[in-house]
Amino acid sequence: MRRVALLAIGSCLLVAVVGASVTRSGAAPAVPRAITPSPAYTAAELNAPAGNNWLSHMGNLPGWRYSSLTQISKSNVATLKEAWHINLGTCPAGTKNASCGSFEANAVVADGTYYTTTPKGDVFALDAATGAQIWHYVPTFFTPPPCTPTGSCEQGFTVGTGGRQPGVAIAEGKVFAGTRDGFIVALDQVTGKELWKTEVGPWRKGSKVSSAPIYANGIVLSGDSSGDNGGISASMHAYDAVNGRELWTWTVVPAPGQPGGSTWPANDPQGRHYAGGSIWESPIVDTKRGLAIFGTGNANPWNSRAPGMNLWTDSIVALNLYTGQLVWGYQTAHHDLWDADLPNNGVMFDGKYKVPTKVTIKVKYKKRIRVHGKLKTVIRTRKKVVTRNVLKTRPAVAYVNKYGMTFILDRETGKPLLPIPEEKVPVSTAPEVNSWKTQPIPKADNVLFNKLSSDGTRRPCTDGNVTQTSNYQPFATATAPDGKPFKIGCAYDPYDTTEYVVQPFEMMDWPASSYSPENQTFITCGVTDRATSFKQIPRASQVVGAFGGYGAARLSQGDTSTSNTGNFSALKVTTGKLTWHQHWPSPCYSGSVNTASGITFVGWLGVGNAQDGKGFLEAQDTKTGASLWKSPLMTAPVGAAPITYSVGGKQYVSVSVGGQSHNDVSRPLGLTNPARLRDDSIYTFVLP
Repeated sequence: MRRVALLAIGSCLLVAVVGASVTRSGAAPAVPRAITPSPAYTAAELNAPAGNNWLSHMGNLPGWRYSSLTQISKSNVATLKEAWHINLGTCPAGTKNASCGSFEANAVVADGTYYTTTPKGDVFALDAATGAQIWHYVPTFFTPPPCTPTGSCEQGFTVGTGGRQPGVAIAEGKVFAGTRDGFIVALDQVTGKELWKTEVGPWRKGSKVSSAPIYANGIVLSGDSSGDNGGISASMHAYDAVNGRELWTWTVVPAPGQPGGSTWPANDPQGRHYAGGSIWESPIVDTKRGLAIFGTGNANPWNSRAPGMNLWTDSIVALNLYTGQLVWGYQTAHHDLWDADLPNNGVMFDGKYKVPTKVTIKVKYKKRIRVHGKLKTVIRTRKKVVTRNVLKTRPAVAYVNKYGMTFILDRETGKPLLPIPEEKVPVSTAPEVNSWKTQPIPKADNVLFNKLSSDGTRRPCTDGNVTQTSNYQPFATATAPDGKPFKIGCAYDPYDTTEYVVQPFEMMDWPASSYSPENQTFITCGVTDRATSFKQIPRASQVVGAFGGYGAARLSQGDTSTSNTGNFSALKVTTGKLTWHQHWPSPCYSGSVNTASGITFVGWLGVGNAQDGKGFLEAQDTKTGASLWKSPLMTAPVGAAPITYSVGGKQYVSVSVGGQSHNDVSRPLGLTNPARLRDDSIYTFVLP
């Protein structure tokens, strides 16, 4: 039996669990180590590839998810054994279902201590070598006062199943974490005691924190989101790491007079204040140029908005790290009607590209001159400035959108380094649709394993069949809710009130992308064969929600198949060509981490009847994608990216295991009644 000691400190609850459910490979009892407080990490420390420590949510500020460790190599990775695994105890043993939330956390590790968070915002400090618990922080949420004699009551905050809590940040002796009710908290790194708490966005208006905070140069960065629930428009915020004081805020939807402000209707204030733009992922940071770079979410409502491009939703933006001013922005979907946003993390790197450059050349020309009274033609030269494509090393950034399109931009200017033409797409003339006539579609290879449009635009399409199971009727042969056949289409096809249009949907979501500097490859993980249908709701029929906005405001019929497939790919960032591509029998919803020994680790949701609902970790050759090792089955699907670190001279590979909401499980053809196993376990492996 576990002995649990509860200690109330300030506005938080610390739970010290003695003899928690830790399984270790050795027989000796685990004694938690003493925590060494982290310093104010320098830019050089945070920019370097991860090594013994994993100091940032994505391994380093450029977002590589890459480690310089080489103890685990291609020659010995197949001998990896479990070092320890722990059940955190926040997902009740008798439940293990969707009520436990989506466990997608990537830990950070410093000096032998492992810090992680859960879907409901609990934060744990563990011994990274043994899994022994050191402290446990439980967030407190607003509880309303008793109802008044007249019966007036205020509703408190309900955390429900939680949500995306992908990680924490550490520095200056603190652990920084987001909460489901829209706050950033700083915890004492040694004790877990709450030191300060600052509101990022008001939960009463739908705000929440869905990304991991990032620490850089004394600043803590955090974005807020409301998703499509009708909450207020999203913003990126910067806080003083010492006391939580807000340094600046930048809102995705610009006010009139700000850059991009003219792309929204001037006479529709609700269209700005409740217009979406959720920030799902942490920014990557270019400390040399003082830039925080991140992708933004879709506009709300999804349809029947007034005309306009709707900057800076569906955009890659770069802000001044110290002032929050917009340096540049690049919109990847104009006037989004399809949820075609950027929930995936980016990576930054330097690469050689052909860049338009002004060069001076010598031009020969003929000139008639008079010599001794006679006209004579002579050849002269003059200097001329022309623009030519010159191969140069440029600072770059790469992002993949939900349609599998990879945008590679110059991070100084925001301009494409590989071609991204504005392609003409179908346009609707129906009332209030206001679809945009072109969309930027990169010429880089699409990472999805599905067909592209026949009109030359390289838009991903669906055949309406998705992946058939015994209990699933494909869109192509089904009847829509309005009694009409579905129209089978492609990305960016407009839709109106007359019929349901089926399109690819939410395929490259937030499973963590990574970067291999040796191979210059952008490694991505996603879902294939998912589709949904859309039908317009006229503006007059849209209803304001509880938080004040319209939210998604859409009619749709989703893909009900429980057997979406997956994709795992490596794309050469200097050419835009795939170096390898895998079509998985189940969705890839974990993400990846690479090492200097040429190994890529990635998690699986589980495949096959015997493995249904049970995930595992795989090691692949980073250069070729060849499988090198698979772990034994775990307690639940793997919906988080692994990390690697070293303690006491031993390299460990660790991953959170607990499933997630988008694809709890994948099943082969013909199976029904999908299990929805959840958990809050951490599995950690080491060489024997």
